Amino acid sequence: MGRYITWKVEEGPRGLQGVIVYDHSVTRYVLYGTRPRIIRPRRKKALRFEVHGREVFAAYVRRPGTKSNNFLGRALRQGR
Repeated sequence: MGRYITWKVEEGPRGLQGVIVYDHSVTRYVLYGTRPRIIRPRRKKALRFEVHGREVFAAYVRRPGTKSNNFLGRALRQGR
């Protein structure tokens, strides 16, 4: 994901400021996390996936969401 993140230092209203640009579609979800949700099939009656090598069918799946990981903020505070 690092190659999709660029930065620059530019003049701002109160002096120099750092600007970080990320242009990968999933970076937003990593930084801010996702809410819990239910996944349902769109075109079929069931979802199909593998668990421990076994094929499983389900009418829906509960996704717990993901915690946010503000690695950009931590890197900025550490000066990296």
